[in-house]
Amino acid sequence: MSRGGARMPSIGAGSVDIRSIFGSILNVIKTRANQICAATCDGLVLRMHYRWTFCILLGGFLSVWYSWYYRELITCVSHFNSDTQVRLDYINICLSYPYLEVNGGKRYLLYYRWISWTFLVIAGVYYIPRKISKNFDNARCKKLLEDLAANAHRYDQAEGELVERAARYMIFNLRTHNGLYWKYLFVNIVALLVDIFAMNFFDFVLQGRFIRYGFMSFPFTRDPQDFTDYMSQTFPPFVTCELAPANQLVNKRTEKLGCHLTIQELYEKLFLVLWVWLILLTFVTCCYIIFLFFMWLPCVQVYLLRTAKPVHAKENVRGVIHAVAKNCKIGDVYLLYRIKGHLSHARFYQLLTRLSDPNILNKQVPPSAPGGHPDKTKLPPNKEADTLRNRRPNMPQDPPLNPDYLHQLLSNQEMMGRHPQHPDQRTPLLKKNTSILIE
Repeated sequence: MSRGGARMPSIGAGSVDIRSIFGSILNVIKTRANQICAATCDGLVLRMHYRWTFCILLGGFLSVWYSWYYRELITCVSHFNSDTQVRLDYINICLSYPYLEVNGGKRYLLYYRWISWTFLVIAGVYYIPRKISKNFDNARCKKLLEDLAANAHRYDQAEGELVERAARYMIFNLRTHNGLYWKYLFVNIVALLVDIFAMNFFDFVLQGRFIRYGFMSFPFTRDPQDFTDYMSQTFPPFVTCELAPANQLVNKRTEKLGCHLTIQELYEKLFLVLWVWLILLTFVTCCYIIFLFFMWLPCVQVYLLRTAKPVHAKENVRGVIHAVAKNCKIGDVYLLYRIKGHLSHARFYQLLTRLSDPNILNKQVPPSAPGGHPDKTKLPPNKEADTLRNRRPNMPQDPPLNPDYLHQLLSNQEMMGRHPQHPDQRTPLLKKNTSILIE
């Protein structure tokens, strides 16, 4: 019996080193994982989307891509004449239009050839929340969180300086962070919509068998003889391929081929892992969005700002937290919750005591001069700005005059006869010195 197999040619005649590709990807993942997440519109749930899920989908794409280029994709046998070799153009059609006979009908498996590209497309879709969150970032808040995160491991005087910096920022910008909270909530809703879209997209690709794939496959009992279990029906390893006159490749006759789709065993396991992960991710995202809505409740705000009482603390911690929650809006509470993760309990309590002042909203911050420059009228003369109007030429100063010599000179009538000018008409310098002498 003659058989035909199809193997996709490798790129560059085997010049692609799959190990170097995986090594580069792992290095990128490690680098990204070690980076400090200080973005104001970013969090663990969003990282589960644009980082973890993105890597899972990219790994699925590379696995399928490797199988397509380095393994036999399909093996076919002709039912009309088993002694002839199956042509490659026939096998190419069978890759696109294999079908499974179910209840007297045909169910075509149109996804077999395009699974790898669906992984790549959905991986790009899962990066959309990251692009939105980057555009929503508050530069000053991000810089503050970066400074706190970069020095979180220090326990010297630098931590106290960071607390002072955070306190000054919060006092000056109090009740101005509501937009930050709403943007963060919007990005998480977008991430949930991406999860729903991915579930429905894969359900469309698998012809309506993905959403219930895990439920219907449980308890994962397999039927290796007749392939009647749900996983084998979704990804059947043995299918039929029919070449009819409509294909324009046969001489007005119909020919059937029996084919073995060798990568279906890989597909069924990849999609099972992906189904479990998407269900878990969607559930976590929904719970987190509900948690963000619950942040409006005062009891939840007190719980988020709760911290251990230091030994040197004199005030009641619960009273301090209630006072802070009374002074702050929802955006301020969200930002304090983010700051709390980068400070010790003692330092965070110190920050809360600064914000618990009931008169904190009545305190005035000294305004700066227009344009951000200090008022020049308040500067001493030696600190004034060096402008062209204030500059004077570097003229040599006259030596100081002797008052006795000047008095003798003025009392000499012969000298005054030679220079009969009125004293008021003399040079300003002489006039000035004379007035000083007279006084």
